[in-house]
Amino acid sequence: MPHAHDGPVAAHDQASSAHWIAHIPEHEPREHDPHYHLFHAAKERMRRLGLLKCAIPGCTFPGPIELHHTHIEFSLAGGVDLALAEKAFGHHFEDDDEFAAWIESPGNLEALCPVHHRTHLGVHALPGPLWEPLRVWRADMAPPAEVQ
Repeated sequence: MPHAHDGPVAAHDQASSAHWIAHIPEHEPREHDPHYHLFHAAKERMRRLGLLKCAIPGCTFPGPIELHHTHIEFSLAGGVDLALAEKAFGHHFEDDDEFAAWIESPGNLEALCPVHHRTHLGVHALPGPLWEPLRVWRADMAPPAEVQ
């Protein structure tokens, strides 16, 4: 049976909206986390190595650059099953303390400018399938999505 479109689908905008409730487990404030110094140490090391720039290609935001918890947000760590995390991320965590240290390590941190971290083009605003392509998006095209 032939499809309704035998040729390419023309470029188009598609509006959608979503509302969600984030269920954040109880956790200590970041400033009281005994591993918080690891976050600062990772950021300083990235700065020294010239890696403290937005991970999105072509981004020219001058800073300040922020570190995003790429795989697991600090505030969600208390809800993670360590055995499942080991399988998902290819690590072996001896205990909760080692996992908590990994949360603040370079393996879970990514340098992003505030625009790509927290605003209308940010990882915290756009759904993953629309944000992830920004990592490889063509500079001559509008971003795949943005929050209005």
